[in-house]
Amino acid sequence: MDPTAARPERLEPGGARVLPGDRVRLALPAGAEALGRARRFVRLYAQQCGVDEERADDLVQAAAELLGAEGAVEQLQAVEVRELPDGITVVLDLAGLEEVLVRDEAAALLSALTRDWGWYRVPGALQVWCEVGAGGEGPLAG
Repeated sequence: MDPTAARPERLEPGGARVLPGDRVRLALPAGAEALGRARRFVRLYAQQCGVDEERADDLVQAAAELLGAEGAVEQLQAVEVRELPDGITVVLDLAGLEEVLVRDEAAALLSALTRDWGWYRVPGALQVWCEVGAGGEGPLAG
């Protein structure tokens, strides 16, 4: 076994180790500061994964659009970021919602900013998610 394979490639402030392919989850406090914390967490993780500034901005904006759905901000309880070989996925846990009502303008923006987005039910929460490419694939390829 290659000893460098298990070595962390990046570190987050506070010492949390980030390995390629990891899922990192942040539980959020109820209240107004949850949105700001979620946005900062998404941006920091994208930067730690080597996502360029423009795509990091797109990922943060896409997550904010998902949180702009009716009742979403008030129900936000956690954010999870997953590094993929060719992108990043953000998953937001929303407590107590049965469905997400995304405005038409937000849906159009989400479709322009991301490769894909959506939502699904899990026990105790509704999860909304979006995925942005890190490089030369998807709608952001340049």
